[in-house]
Amino acid sequence: MAITELDVGGAERAFVQIAIGLKTRGWDINVISLRDAGPLAEPLRRAGISVEALHCGGPADIRAIGRMKHSLLKNPPAVLLTFLHQANIVGRLAAKSAGVKTVVCGVRVADRRWSVRIPEALTKQRVTHYVAVSKSVAKIHCDICRIAPHSMTAIYNGVDFQAIDTAVPFPRCEINCSDDDQVILCVGRLSHQKSPLDVVEAFKTLSALDPIGHQHRKLVFVGDGPLKPALQTLIQKQQLQEHVYLLGWRSDVASVMKSSTVLVLASKWEGLPNVILESQAAGLPVVASAVDGCREVIEDGATGLLFPAGDTDALASVLRELLGSSNGPNAAAEQLRSRLSSSAREFVESRFSWEKCVAEYDKLLRNLQSGET
Repeated sequence: MAITELDVGGAERAFVQIAIGLKTRGWDINVISLRDAGPLAEPLRRAGISVEALHCGGPADIRAIGRMKHSLLKNPPAVLLTFLHQANIVGRLAAKSAGVKTVVCGVRVADRRWSVRIPEALTKQRVTHYVAVSKSVAKIHCDICRIAPHSMTAIYNGVDFQAIDTAVPFPRCEINCSDDDQVILCVGRLSHQKSPLDVVEAFKTLSALDPIGHQHRKLVFVGDGPLKPALQTLIQKQQLQEHVYLLGWRSDVASVMKSSTVLVLASKWEGLPNVILESQAAGLPVVASAVDGCREVIEDGATGLLFPAGDTDALASVLRELLGSSNGPNAAAEQLRSRLSSSAREFVESRFSWEKCVAEYDKLLRNLQSGET
């Protein structure tokens, strides 16, 4: 199995779950990370899975092809399963020259950028099969790269319900929040895709709509990334330093979720956002942009609320509906949050488990090996 990096992200954590799950089902798993080993290498090694870091750079680092080829030749695999765009491209090129016959590529997001589409389209003939993280991602990727639908299988991620259910709520005092404050949570990489600047703009608009209620609202970001400096600048410009907190990456995300009022995901595109599934499992109401995989796991008004991506006014309006207003009774908002949380938890429990996810990967890989797919 190969991945671009083993940093703490949704796709990376899913990769680890699948690797460990396949090992328990009898597969001999070796992991290659194009970049550093990263913090997620440790759980893999504890499970008896070897992890090799190739110490390569970004997508332009062509050394990655030769290094992965060398790694594949040292220990020739029956199947190469890759995750994330750079590892997908490097893996299929290296596998060709290393003589690996079965190459399965994981498509985690519906990424329409030319920098992704062109390399994908040019190398698709070297892929045996694709696995998409959702049905919407499968359809979009087939359409934009002209891939035959029979070459694509959609397999949903799972949710670790035990870890979420046993998580202890995060102490609000660490971010100067009281029990009476409403906490708006954002979890994910501070990047263009996740649109953290839009959330700050919407939070500012929300404060103008309800200035009294604003005094008891906090916006909390868990994650790091290239937009952190721009985010800090915007927070200062909008004079929101006492209301917006950047916590960086944390290992206790479920605990933070349990201490929050609502989760916001304002992404421009998504595959199947783990953070939505985990929030729903934790009983945290979700507001998300109406894109790709978000629409697949949120029925607007039933298991969460949706808004048009990039529309900060609409996001502010949805948040006001969900949080209530200082100008009147908030019973309706509280009932809405409770109803969304209950319905979402039932939805996630009925469809998303790691056992089911791993079983589907196992079946697909064995079928590919035997020539049945």
